[in-house]
Amino acid sequence: MNKHHELNREGWNIRTEAHFKHPDYHVKEFLEGRCSLHPLELEEMGDVTGKSLLHLQCHFGLDTLSWARRGATVTGVDISDKSIDRANELKEKTGLDARFIRCDLFDLPDHLDDKFDIIYTSYGVLWWIADINHWADIIARYVKQGGVFYIAEIHPLLTMFDQDMKVHEPYFNQGREPEVYKDDGDYCDKDCIIEEERGWRWTMGDVVTALIKAGLTIEFLHEFPFCVYDAWPTMVKDGDWYYYPERKNEIPMTFSIRASKK
Repeated sequence: MNKHHELNREGWNIRTEAHFKHPDYHVKEFLEGRCSLHPLELEEMGDVTGKSLLHLQCHFGLDTLSWARRGATVTGVDISDKSIDRANELKEKTGLDARFIRCDLFDLPDHLDDKFDIIYTSYGVLWWIADINHWADIIARYVKQGGVFYIAEIHPLLTMFDQDMKVHEPYFNQGREPEVYKDDGDYCDKDCIIEEERGWRWTMGDVVTALIKAGLTIEFLHEFPFCVYDAWPTMVKDGDWYYYPERKNEIPMTFSIRASKK
């Protein structure tokens, strides 16, 4: 396991328990039949009935199990012990057919041999990846010939700005050293304090180039002026998405990529 990933695993074990109880995750509603997926990924992924789907960095499985409800045969992978425990708990409560694997994404070849029609990952995943090329190679290893990889993710440009739309973080990290955060509150539960964690900034060019180098063909790269969560208190919600009210259609906040193995 990557040493930085192992440090982050401890933080995600703490986060999982906070998230499982937090109203933003709608666990109660999910158990009553709510779909955790957003219209964006549902539309861009299309019908998954009868498809095998591997969900990377699945957290405690809400999206994984939502894809199962839509007819996919699903496998979820996450580094957090607590996340996988909770995912299996939800699996039992819903009676949905799913498989969950606890491991570092980079160690997945030691735990899984299958190939899949769809590799899926979403929202807040790339920040936790120490090596974008290794990440892309793992994806290429597990997608079938003729299969697809799909990601919907927070746009790297959004993380540059503070709530006043002033630049407070760089876009580039040429040295590729992780950024270190200490005693930082969780993104949805500020009372959930993580002692220390590491993250990496990847540009759009980094992501696309890594996927191409791994042998995948980019079918589309889409960018959107809305965000899946309230990144800053000045954002307002409209439907499923959050916006800067003064710049509603100006700032890229979300992107999606679909790539295939020809």
